[in-house]
Amino acid sequence: MLSKLFNKKRRILSSRITYGTPAVHSFRKRTSSPSKIKTIFKAAIITVAILLTAYGIFFSNYFEIKEIIIIDENFENQTIGEQIKENLKSTLNRNILFTKTGELEFSVMKKIPELEKVTISKNYPSTIEIEFSKYPLVANIINESSNLKKSYIVNSIGYATKEDFENPSLPYIQIKSDEPINTKKTVIEQKKLQYILDAAKNFEDKFGMGIKEITYKPVPKEVHLFTEKNFYIWLDMQIPSEDQFRKLKKALAKLDIYKENLNYIDLRIAGGNGDKIIYKRR
Repeated sequence: MLSKLFNKKRRILSSRITYGTPAVHSFRKRTSSPSKIKTIFKAAIITVAILLTAYGIFFSNYFEIKEIIIIDENFENQTIGEQIKENLKSTLNRNILFTKTGELEFSVMKKIPELEKVTISKNYPSTIEIEFSKYPLVANIINESSNLKKSYIVNSIGYATKEDFENPSLPYIQIKSDEPINTKKTVIEQKKLQYILDAAKNFEDKFGMGIKEITYKPVPKEVHLFTEKNFYIWLDMQIPSEDQFRKLKKALAKLDIYKENLNYIDLRIAGGNGDKIIYKRR
């Protein structure tokens, strides 16, 4: 009898436990639903944001280059500025985000040799800004060929940047040639130009006498400095000008270049001790 009562009680207890379990599970499912909805909502927002960003970058014209600006543009650099803009005209309507400014700078420098430096930067969303500097102008070139006489101004690397134009504040260099100078390449190689300009300045500094004009002879590699006393100093460009002026300095005790009526002094010839000079009076 007791055994039957015990088994009946256990069956009732078991039935209650089984009956209550689904209610617990049902409650848990209902409480997790808002969390899932919130997660789905966030994912949708992120997806929409990504799609809008992608559209703005790849398909809209918001980031297309619409303007090319020269920083600090003035009358002096206006011509070069227009050349740069023309060179970069193909970049208009490109996507500014994918435009490589380094490649643009290289292209401009290659096509416009007057430029010493170019900096191209992006001003988002649609503007390219350019800053540049030119090689300084250093000399007037007077070229006499068989049938033509032309004047140019060259920059410090030897390119003619102005034609039929002179700047009296710059040194004058005479060049005689069979054919007119080809201005598509350097008029004078940079090293040779620097030698000529340094030689003229060194002479003026060492001897206190101005140089009125310079003659450059490419084939014999000579420089003739025409002084304010109206005589020439002949130099060999294969020998440092300082070494040749040192010989002249030593010769001043016997040759008064400030009072003598000279035609030229030739410093090209090296004697036994390297101090030999040749000169001619008028």
